[in-house]
Amino acid sequence: MIRKLEILDETLNSLDELNNKRFSSEKFKQVNSKFEKILMELKSDEETLNINKSSEEYINIFNKILNKIDMLETKILPKANLLNSFSNSKS
Repeated sequence: MIRKLEILDETLNSLDELNNKRFSSEKFKQVNSKFEKILMELKSDEETLNINKSSEEYINIFNKILNKIDMLETKILPKANLLNSFSNSKS
């Protein structure tokens, strides 16, 4: 379970790197696909139900992931809204 959380963290790093570069729809789709895959694995993983949620390692990784998600949301959401607005105006 901890390893899957670490993979999720690495995927968030990839998303952040992608955000800092020139936008590439194809690369975004690749990272998003990887992100969805690991989330589905975490969701279906029975270990998730049995993990010792009080372990320091789990708490540290989980907090790190939450912080990254907040940071990425702040960075990416305005861009996504702009792209969505642009797409809607072309219709």
